[in-house]
Amino acid sequence: MQNSSFCRDTAAVPETLRILTYNVRNGQGLDAPEIMDVARIGRVIAAQQPDVVALQELDRKTRRSAERDILRELAEATGMTGTYGQAIAYQDGAYGIGVLSRRPPLRAYQRALPCPQEARTLLVCEFGTFVLFCTHLSLNPGSRMAAVEIINAELEAFTKPVFLAGDFNAAPDAGDLRALQGAWRRISPLEPTFPADRPEIMIDHIFAAHDAQIEVIETRVIDEPAASDHRPVLAVVRLVAG
Repeated sequence: MQNSSFCRDTAAVPETLRILTYNVRNGQGLDAPEIMDVARIGRVIAAQQPDVVALQELDRKTRRSAERDILRELAEATGMTGTYGQAIAYQDGAYGIGVLSRRPPLRAYQRALPCPQEARTLLVCEFGTFVLFCTHLSLNPGSRMAAVEIINAELEAFTKPVFLAGDFNAAPDAGDLRALQGAWRRISPLEPTFPADRPEIMIDHIFAAHDAQIEVIETRVIDEPAASDHRPVLAVVRLVAG
């Protein structure tokens, strides 16, 4: 069976869309945190046959990562296109988030998110039939609430289905995540994602804009206890023509 993919005709709608979010911690697993096993992360991602992947905690050519470009390595390992979103300049390189996709986005850009402790960002990737927002929110509740306002405002720029995925550093009952509910609906399961070996808290989420014409086919937390300190989350949806 052929894996779902983006149609060449952007007026057509793909039958299904497989969305994955994964905080990869630069490939540092729980079993051997001193080793950056990016190839293993690539295998975990590839096994889910995703169309798009929201990634968090990615070094790009930092000293601590021996000047490796983690997103580029993951793109090569999975055969996907990588789009990077720098959050901060760090050790002569960068630290941030990224998106892997079966096809290159039509356009990609970033919006800065307020956080006095450590700069955060929203990476927006627009494709022919949908848009993916990728983010990694602050540990600070006030900063997260301010970020939600920016994310909700950015949603207004699009009429096609928009998905929001990432590490929110907040459980579903947190005030800032409840503030998302006016514009978004959860399509990821209410299951813990962190820490990966013994998940206890839900901080990795996937949302769809309330007005997105979609049917949720499947959603689950992937049973991967060691490759990172988070477990990946998958949502499979069908885009419904309006």
